[in-house]
Amino acid sequence: MSTRLPLRYLIPPVALLAAVAWASSFDESSPQGPDIVNFDKVAHFFVFGLLGTLWFRWVPGPLRSNSRLAWAFLLAISYGIVDEWIQFYNPLRSSDLMDIVADGAGAATAIFVYCSWGLYRRTLETRFWDVMRGRIGKEAGAE
Repeated sequence: MSTRLPLRYLIPPVALLAAVAWASSFDESSPQGPDIVNFDKVAHFFVFGLLGTLWFRWVPGPLRSNSRLAWAFLLAISYGIVDEWIQFYNPLRSSDLMDIVADGAGAATAIFVYCSWGLYRRTLETRFWDVMRGRIGKEAGAE
């Protein structure tokens, strides 16, 4: 197994980090979500779940490597902590420890699902253009 990190897998997590940073730059009135109590925790769970999965795809190593799992989780949760720390010092935002809990729960859950559920993993690893050409499955490069 190569220890070289594939650059093409680095683009999605960095793009998501930029999107989260952009969304965090607004005051509390924007961007708006549904008017549901604690909806922001659900959003944190899914966004950081996606971030955890993207970091996991980027970190090299065997699928069930403890170090790969740990690095992906730490990269995702670290950004959640940094984001809340920045919001703590922004007078237009509020910081919430439960957001960090939702971030960690989302990242851990998504990484676990990615490692455990082959159909989910193959779906994420199937390239869009292979689907469009009708080449789905092992011949399309899925695990």
